[in-house]
Amino acid sequence: MKLALIKSRPMLICRDVQAMIQFYVKTLGFRIEDRMDDVGLSGWAAISRDQFEIMLASPSYIPAPPMDETPLNQVILYVEVTALSKLREEIVETEHPIGPTETRFYGHREFEILDPEGHRIIFAEKIRSQ
Repeated sequence: MKLALIKSRPMLICRDVQAMIQFYVKTLGFRIEDRMDDVGLSGWAAISRDQFEIMLASPSYIPAPPMDETPLNQVILYVEVTALSKLREEIVETEHPIGPTETRFYGHREFEILDPEGHRIIFAEKIRSQ
């Protein structure tokens, strides 16, 4: 059998998994795929929207990584979407703070939000070439 990388599913470490589930479901339209409310300090969950999946875990769910003085161990979720304007409208309707939509030199339109625990999420759409 040939080795194959199947998919990537980021795991965000969260102080309050239950509150984060509510944010991702109510604000961003995710659905709960699986959850364990009795592990760690505040549980664990796998959530998704369309083909995009993430996991939410409380700090004691997995051993903490060694810390250093740089912020380089932080993750930014970069999510490519279709219909960026429609997604923006959905988020605006929830009244969650949202950054401006900007066109980048590399051919994407993007906007970003922070989830309730400060994880940065950038939503992007390729600009159609003419």
